[in-house]
Amino acid sequence: MPKRGKLARGRWWARWRIYFRQADGSETAKRAEKIIDRSVAEQMGFALDYAGPLTKTDARKVLEALIRESNAMPVAFTARTTFGELAAEYIELNKPNWESSTSRVNTQIIEDHLIGRLSGRPVREVSESELQHFINEYIEKQSSRSLLAKLGMFLRAILNVGIDRGLIERNPARKLKAKSRKRACNLSHTPDECAALLGAVSGRDHVAVRLLVQLGLRSEELFALRRNDVRAAELVIDEAIVEGKCKDPKTLTSAGVMYLPPNLELELKHYLETIDTAPDAWLFPSTRKYSPMRPANFLRRALKPAAIGAGVATSTDAKGITTTAVNFQSLRRTSATLFGARAKDPKLNQAHMRHADPHVTLKHYQQAIPAEVKAAAIALEAELLDEQRKLEEKLRAEAPNARPN
Repeated sequence: MPKRGKLARGRWWARWRIYFRQADGSETAKRAEKIIDRSVAEQMGFALDYAGPLTKTDARKVLEALIRESNAMPVAFTARTTFGELAAEYIELNKPNWESSTSRVNTQIIEDHLIGRLSGRPVREVSESELQHFINEYIEKQSSRSLLAKLGMFLRAILNVGIDRGLIERNPARKLKAKSRKRACNLSHTPDECAALLGAVSGRDHVAVRLLVQLGLRSEELFALRRNDVRAAELVIDEAIVEGKCKDPKTLTSAGVMYLPPNLELELKHYLETIDTAPDAWLFPSTRKYSPMRPANFLRRALKPAAIGAGVATSTDAKGITTTAVNFQSLRRTSATLFGARAKDPKLNQAHMRHADPHVTLKHYQQAIPAEVKAAAIALEAELLDEQRKLEEKLRAEAPNARPN
């Protein structure tokens, strides 16, 4: 510990080095110095059992503590810390608290959109206008409301870490504006479109599509169904398949028992005769039998081709390639729309869709009446079957008039 001129007795001049990592990975050193006396030692928590000036021995102990603090400082404490380093620290701190699927999505968004674009920018140089221009680029690209909301949320959260580390005094992302220009998809299907879609599938796929349309199941709930979930006039929802693993349903209100209308119950009964008889056997097994079918595979191999074949929500691009907008979300939205038109009380539709009702009055004071839920479910099934019957009759009537090629 070198001496610096003539300091008063009990005051010591300390000097050491702090190393900083630059954006390119190189390190630079900075000299740090501090005059240590009794008040500094006491502020750092040293208990001195004597009166008077600080001794040289205790001054060395204080210096060692200062060096330990400097060595323990994470990269985020350094003056030249980049946004990429701060974002990586944010991921590391929060990843243990995220579900596996959430972790994958959040990490991908942060790495691809934020670290990929802002990685080398020193945190102290990131300005509010720079971030707003960054967000505006995504708005111009017609990015979804969901992506814009996540980008804003993660920018604020990452830069809040910078505030906690003493790198910046205020968060430049605090007042970001991100209003999406992309129209939200509200696609739902009419009863005749549902009939056309059901007419294009058979067997296992027919059962799956009926469950999606009539009961409004989420894809992760549909493919988590087991044989013992099918009861007399009831279907138990108590599991969800996420990333190939069994999880609890999406929300507390998602779990429950759903009413099976008579015709759907009968079709399910016949379908059960074709699958594994073990009580815990998957209702929709994959080709490997011991695991459930993946929703993405069903969407790509069964649902999309059937919708294209039936001409439901299709479009053809300049290259002559036909695609369809039918997906699990559109079928769930269809179920809510069709069921809601028959169940006059909004609470009944909320019970059917197993949503957490945002209205406190409806949630706490109105209760769904089982008889009315059943009546609406039966009415919906009857209309879908009637539309399918009309379609079949139309096709039979047109068949004799068809000319051979």
